[in-house]
Amino acid sequence: MPAGFGPSCTPNVVGTVADSTLVEYSFIPGARKETQFWRDRIMTQQLSLFPNSPLDKLNRLPDEKFAALEVALSPVDEVFTASTRLRNSRNFIELLDFIARFPNYSAFNGLLLYMQDPSATYVATARTWAKKFTRHLGQNARPLVILAPMAPIRFVFDIRDTEGSPIPSDWLKSVEIGNQLSAKVYSNTLQNCSLQGVAVCETTLDPDVKGTTDRLTPALRKQFKDLNIQKDTSYVIHLNKTHCLEDKYTFLAHELGHIFCGHLGIDRYAWWPEREDLNINGEEIEAGCVAYLVCRRKGLRACAEKYLANYVGTNQEIPAFSLNAVLQAVSYVEEMGRHPWKEPRKRRRN
Repeated sequence: MPAGFGPSCTPNVVGTVADSTLVEYSFIPGARKETQFWRDRIMTQQLSLFPNSPLDKLNRLPDEKFAALEVALSPVDEVFTASTRLRNSRNFIELLDFIARFPNYSAFNGLLLYMQDPSATYVATARTWAKKFTRHLGQNARPLVILAPMAPIRFVFDIRDTEGSPIPSDWLKSVEIGNQLSAKVYSNTLQNCSLQGVAVCETTLDPDVKGTTDRLTPALRKQFKDLNIQKDTSYVIHLNKTHCLEDKYTFLAHELGHIFCGHLGIDRYAWWPEREDLNINGEEIEAGCVAYLVCRRKGLRACAEKYLANYVGTNQEIPAFSLNAVLQAVSYVEEMGRHPWKEPRKRRRN
C-alpha cells in the first residue's frame, strides 16, 4: 500500500505509464466520507506520474513548505504554486490558450494534457483514431493520461503519434474562431442561473461598466424590489442591455466567475468554498481567467482577451491565485450553457 494511504482504501494495479504504476482505488463500505479526500490524493499521484513536466517542481521544495502547501492547497494549486515558470504571464497565457484548444475535454483535462505534452494539437483515443479517422497508433506512440467519467483514467494520443489516412484540416478544428455565440447557450445559462440562486438583469449601465454583481442583503432587496427577485435568490448580476449577445455572455461568465470562485461568500446552493479574504488583484485575475477560458473555448477570442489584456504578450509575474477554483468555475459555467436544468448540478458543500 502506498505511503500515506489508510486501511479503507485498497489499491489495484491496472497498468503503467512512463514507468510509473497506475493504481485504481476502490473504497470499502463505510468510507463514503473519505471519497473526496482520496480523490484529491489520487489526483496528486496522477500528477506525479510526469516527472519531466514543466510544472513538476514540488520535489524541489523544502519539506516544511511542501507540507504547508499540501494542507492548504488542492493538488492543482500545489503544482501551480510551486511552478515559477507558469507564474510568468507569457507562459500562463500559453497554458490558457492550450486548454482553450480542447473544448471537447474538460478544463482540468486540458491542464493534464499540457503537463504531459505542451505541443499536442489534437488528441483522441486509439479507438476514435481508428473508427473516425482510419488511423492507427505508431510503434512508439506515447499515451497521454486524462481523467474519465465513471472511471479513473483514459488514454488519448496526439495526432503526431498516429499513422494512416490523411485527415482534412477542417476535421481537426477543435475551436471555430469567430464572433458569434449561439443564443441557446446564453438562454440556457440564464435559466440555470435562476436555479443556482443567481438573478441576471439586463439594464442600462454606464458605457464603461461591463457588468456588476452584488450579494443580496435586505437593503439591496428593497433597492431592487422592482426586479421581482425570487425569495431564494442570493446574488444579482446586472448586464448592459445595449451590448451585443457575445459581450453580454462574456461579462456574464466573468461575474459568474466571481461567484463560483467564492469571492462573494456562500449561500444555500454553494458548492464552492468561501474565499472572501482574497485581495482585489487575485479576485480579478480569477474571474478574468474564467471569462477568458469560457469564451476562448467557445471561439470568442476577441471577447476573451478583454479581461486579460494586461497580461497578453507581456513578461510579468502573475499574483498568486487559485487555478483550481478557476478550472472548477469554467467547467460549471460551460455546463450551464449546454441545456436547461431541473435542479443545480452540484450540491452544497458539507
